[in-house]
Amino acid sequence: MLNRLSRQIFIPMSACDNTGRLGCYGTVNLFMDMATEHGEMLGVGGDKLAPKGLIWVAAKTRIHFNSKPKMLSQAEIATWPEKPARIRFNRYYSLSDGENLLVEGKTEWAILDLNTGRPHRLDETYPVDMEHCTDVVCDIPFSRTSTDFEGCQQFGSYTVTASDIDVSQHMNNVAYIRAVLGAFTTKEIEDMNITDMEICYRLQCFEGENLTFRRRTAQDGATEIGVIKADGKTAATMRIG
Repeated sequence: MLNRLSRQIFIPMSACDNTGRLGCYGTVNLFMDMATEHGEMLGVGGDKLAPKGLIWVAAKTRIHFNSKPKMLSQAEIATWPEKPARIRFNRYYSLSDGENLLVEGKTEWAILDLNTGRPHRLDETYPVDMEHCTDVVCDIPFSRTSTDFEGCQQFGSYTVTASDIDVSQHMNNVAYIRAVLGAFTTKEIEDMNITDMEICYRLQCFEGENLTFRRRTAQDGATEIGVIKADGKTAATMRIG
């Protein structure tokens, strides 16, 4: 069996932004849902890992828009993992209209041992002998964004609410994106004309925590954003270009 999941979908209204096209938050939500479903199919879903004290963690996610599809337009969405290394691997995502690659993405995943707080060896859990799809999309390497946002402009704040918490009992990966984008106006987001977004998760955030957002402009013109906890530590970094 080829380790790839794909299906035809209509771009849902809930995944679109104010322009009526697929948005950043909605895109990552669609990709995460596909990854979760595929993990269950492969026998390594959350329900199978939980009794062993294990949990999937996304370290980084990157998406690139070649074109933003319209609401209710038809597209094929697909996901597949590369052959895992010892403790981490990339899972790829694509959204196409049959001829053109509309959106591409990837997430660096690992399995965390909740008892030790350390990464768990994938060959002890993941079916590494499975045939793997060798296609690669979104092949630009993950960036190395500094976590030091001292002196950078603060442009927003956010209190983590119950709606941000997932089954891991901390802030869901996609909720960070929704919170950060919510600190901008629709006009600002339209003017940014986002084609690339990358987020790197570093520390867990929990219900009731107060977060602040700081930003700076990178040498390549991208906007770099730090999600800062009350103790001054950086919980996550984002790059928008």
